Amino acid sequence: MTGFFLYSIIIANENKILNIDIENLSFQECILKEAIIDYIIDDYLYALTEKNIFAIDTAKLQIIDRTPLPQRFNYITSTRDEIVMISASEIIILNKKNLAFRNGIGIEPGDYQPMVSPAKLDKKDLLYIISRYDRRSIIKIIDLKKSRMIKTKNFTEIKSFYYFPQEKNFIILTSSGIHYLDTDLKIKKSIKFDFPGEDFFFYRDYYIITNSQAICKIDKNGKIIDFQPVLLNGPIKNSNFVFYNQDFIVLIEPFTMRIKNLFRNEKQIYKMYDVDYEQDMCLGRNDEIFIMDTDKGLPNKLLKKEYAISPLVIKKSISGDSLFYIQFGAFLEMNRATIFCDSVKNLGLPVFIDSTLQGLYRIKLGGFSEKELAQELMERSGISSWLVYNKKIDYIMDTIFNFQGQNYELKNGIIKKE
Repeated sequence: MTGFFLYSIIIANENKILNIDIENLSFQECILKEAIIDYIIDDYLYALTEKNIFAIDTAKLQIIDRTPLPQRFNYITSTRDEIVMISASEIIILNKKNLAFRNGIGIEPGDYQPMVSPAKLDKKDLLYIISRYDRRSIIKIIDLKKSRMIKTKNFTEIKSFYYFPQEKNFIILTSSGIHYLDTDLKIKKSIKFDFPGEDFFFYRDYYIITNSQAICKIDKNGKIIDFQPVLLNGPIKNSNFVFYNQDFIVLIEPFTMRIKNLFRNEKQIYKMYDVDYEQDMCLGRNDEIFIMDTDKGLPNKLLKKEYAISPLVIKKSISGDSLFYIQFGAFLEMNRATIFCDSVKNLGLPVFIDSTLQGLYRIKLGGFSEKELAQELMERSGISSWLVYNKKIDYIMDTIFNFQGQNYELKNGIIKKE
C-alpha cells in the first residue's frame, strides 16, 4: 500500500516509514524497533509489527499511539471507526481512537488476507477475506457487527484481485481466466484465456497479464492482442510499463508492446511504486530510494532531509468516566475464571473478575488513567493479554502492591506508581 498526498508519498518498508517529497527529491523517515508486517493509511498510518500496533502522524512522522499485542497478526484493515487485525485463526477489532480491544471473532485456520477495506463498501460492517491453499482459494464474508461468517465460496487458485467501489464488484485472476464477482460472490462475467497469468492490471480497454516470462495484452473477450517476452522475478503490476528483474530494467511502449528502452539494473532495484504517469519510485541496494523517469529509465537518488525525526509517543489524556484495563482472559465458567484469576494474583497483580458483559467472566487489572502505565505492566507481566477501554469499575478494593520491584497503589479504582 502507498499513500499519496500533495507532492509526497508515504510508504513503509521493513522497519521504516518514509515520507517522500517528490518535488524536492528528498525524504524523511521514522524508524521503528520492529519490522513492519502490514500497514494501512487512514486518518493516521497504522503499522502492524510482531509485538505492537502503532498509530503514526504522517505529516510529522510521530508515533501518537501504541498498543502491545499478545500474538502475531498478518494483515490489517479498517472500518470507519475501527481497526481490524487478522491472524491465522482470529479477527480482532480495535477502537480506532485509542487502539483498545473491542471484540474478537474466531475463524477456521488459514492464511487470510483482506480483499477490500470495509470502509469502501456499502455495507461497512462486512469483511471480505481470502485464503489460498495449494491450488484452491476461499473467499469468506464476515459480519463484523454480528461476529459471524455469512458466506464462503471456493475458487480455483486466485492469483490477484481488485475491488471497484463504483461498480460494486471484484475482479479476480485465476488459473482459468478473469472473473467479475458481485458483492454476493456470484460470477457476473468471465474472460477465458489459455496461458498462465500471475498478475494483471488495466490499460485503457485492455487487460495486461503478466507472468514470469512475458507481458500479454488481451481484449475484453480474452483475445491476445500482443505480447512481449520479458523475464520477471515474480508477479508485477506497473501501469507505467516499467518492469525489472535482478539484471535489467525494461521499459515497454504500452500501445505497441515493444521494448523502448533497456538498462542494466545497476542499483539492484527490487521494488517499485507508481507516482504518476511519468515517474516511479524505486527501492534499491541498501534501501536507497530513487525516482525513475519512466520515459528515459534514469533513476535520480533522493536525499535525506538534514534533520531526523525521532519517534515520540504523545500521551493522551483520559476524558469521561472510562479507563484502560488489562484483560488477561475470558471464561464461560466461573470456577475456571477463579482458578486463572488466583494464578495471576500469585504473581503479585491484584486482578479481579468482571462479569458485566455478555455472560463471560473476564480477568482484569486496572483501571489506568495513563495508557503508558498499562502498557508497561502488560509487557512486564509476560502474560497474554489485551488492553481494553470501558466504563470505570467502582467495586475494586484499594490496595498497595509490589510487582517486580516496583510499588504501585490502587486507589479509587485507579492504579498509579508510588
